[in-house]
Amino acid sequence: MNRVQCPVHGIHTEQVPWAHHHSGFTREFEHQVAYLALHLNRTEVSKLMRINWRTVGAILSRTKDRLEPDSSIRFKDLKRIGIDETSYRKGHKYITVS
Repeated sequence: MNRVQCPVHGIHTEQVPWAHHHSGFTREFEHQVAYLALHLNRTEVSKLMRINWRTVGAILSRTKDRLEPDSSIRFKDLKRIGIDETSYRKGHKYITVS
């Protein structure tokens, strides 16, 4: 990515088709991180990909926004949810849905 000098807005990073504008990573790298996050916890993903664990969260957020810009449609026709199990731990409530 190149830095460009705009006479009106100053110095900015040039947009490129292979990366999200506000990311220092390629889309392929971000997709790999998102895939790994489905199978590993955030700490393990950050160790494997050599990035900060907070960066993993930011990548997941960008990937989610890119793949599903309007998440409200996911539950549009939902009629009911079956709850299999509930548990409580240290003030947290966990629900297993099936």
